[in-house]
Amino acid sequence: MTRAKGRAALLGVALVASAVLSVVPATSGASAVAASGSALSAAPTKGPVVAARKSKRTDNTQVQKVKVKWKGSRKKKPTYQKTAVIPGIGDLDLVCRPNKTMIRLYTADRSLETQMWLQKYETKNSRYVVSVKTPRVYTYAHADDNGKGGTGFYTHEGLNQEPGIENRSQDGYMYGVISQRPGRQQSGTALDPLRPVTTFELKWNWNGFDYDQKYRSCKIKGVFTTQFPDEARTTLTWRGDDDTAPTQVTGKIPGIGWLTMTCPHDLAQDPTVSIDPYSANASLYIEDVEGEGLVENQRVETSLPYDAETGLLGPYPLPENGTLRMQAQNKDNDSWIMLSSYYVRNDDKRPQRNLCEQAAGYYNR
Repeated sequence: MTRAKGRAALLGVALVASAVLSVVPATSGASAVAASGSALSAAPTKGPVVAARKSKRTDNTQVQKVKVKWKGSRKKKPTYQKTAVIPGIGDLDLVCRPNKTMIRLYTADRSLETQMWLQKYETKNSRYVVSVKTPRVYTYAHADDNGKGGTGFYTHEGLNQEPGIENRSQDGYMYGVISQRPGRQQSGTALDPLRPVTTFELKWNWNGFDYDQKYRSCKIKGVFTTQFPDEARTTLTWRGDDDTAPTQVTGKIPGIGWLTMTCPHDLAQDPTVSIDPYSANASLYIEDVEGEGLVENQRVETSLPYDAETGLLGPYPLPENGTLRMQAQNKDNDSWIMLSSYYVRNDDKRPQRNLCEQAAGYYNR
């Protein structure tokens, strides 16, 4: 059975092809395009819409708009790097040099488990592809780790496709979610308070890197959203079968309802995500991405209507090692959600190494 058929069977609903997805209510611009599936499944010429506005902060939300943009000149040295703050966790650099193009995450405490999950879209060898990437900063790889290994304080994801200089890169984009939790040698309850989750959209292009400086240009644009209220810090973590950390967490999405993630120890129950909306006039569109390859093979698109019996959108099964990008709608309100999911629940010989790590953050486009 294919992954798409298996998911549809579990949910009891048919997976919706991009032509059918066009009936899902969508907002204008990029939101409407994503909900219909047309731009994402056809030509890879449009990534996330990234507006060139100033950063802003309220008591509940911080939105940072960061842009690296330069054109080669011998008179003025280009600004090759800009930085976004990842509240409570560290910093993220956007780097665009002729010999180095990447995003780079820093955190000052590598004893914690810091993760940056990405859905990365680009064109490779004339093929439209997507990959799930998980740059991490950590000391403990698992519960039995002696803590003498791990990573440094930085982790990164390159934007180039091959080592060395690439003359040109166009129309690459990604969706990401950054979260932090206790190290894998600790219980899921060991970090208090929970760190806020940051979501982001980013796109990039450069040209002329094989030529003289005056012919070169580069642009990387990102929008980073962090929600600060306690009810929006939606992370779930447990370590080992004996961990008493919660196996279910619920977070509030203003204007939409309450999002719940589950990750039971019991293998007879599936880890899921669902939304309890404020009204019956609600829907949920999901892009489920795992692994790496052609977009048509690696991304499963699903549209979930309101279930009048349960009062929920979903539940939808969470991937063992993957990401969900979702658009939740309730009446005239809509919100985008990035969710990461990684779990190991079937290690009977070393049950202390079983674990579950989930994070979800919402943002507006």
